[in-house]
Amino acid sequence: MNKYFLIIALVFFSTNIYSQTFGGGAMAGLSTSQLDGDNWGGYAKAGLTFGIYTNTKINKYIDAQLELRYVQKGSKSDNKDQSVFYLSKLNYIELPLFLKYRFLDKFSASIGFAAGYLQKSTEDKDGIGDEPADPPFNEFEFSGLAGIEYLITEHLFFNVRFNYSILPVRSHPGEQTSWIDKGQYNNVLTFTVYYQIANFGKK
Repeated sequence: MNKYFLIIALVFFSTNIYSQTFGGGAMAGLSTSQLDGDNWGGYAKAGLTFGIYTNTKINKYIDAQLELRYVQKGSKSDNKDQSVFYLSKLNYIELPLFLKYRFLDKFSASIGFAAGYLQKSTEDKDGIGDEPADPPFNEFEFSGLAGIEYLITEHLFFNVRFNYSILPVRSHPGEQTSWIDKGQYNNVLTFTVYYQIANFGKK
């Protein structure tokens, strides 16, 4: 995984040097998620996300952006029957890379992908306490992403992003699969505020 992160970063920063226009900043926000395939529906698991980013202009309307962020994912039962309980906590270090297209003056639409490393995973299947996930989750995740961003001020942005696993993050218990159901997938919405600390180079 580290070598893939390095290759992506080198390609991105090479683009920055060529364009001679780049910027960077920090972001923080909230995540809400579910684990498709675990029989618990709804974005019931809340978490945090934060990190840093750098971006560069490709042309008048399109930017490329690379991020390094921490994001909490997982799943939580949303059942009025108190005897039924489930909670999974998945903490990822993630490297999203995507393009942003600016439109309507203050809006941007983004699309891209992310590579993630699972830093920690636990499950609580009875409400008593967290235990190591069983069966275990995959160490790495690859996901697609799409989002909408709104420019609040010159340096402040608000972003809503949808993120979904391209490959299963773990197999079903018993490893049963079908041709369209290969396992469990992270399904995540994030709501994030970005602060652009600096812009460098010629515009």
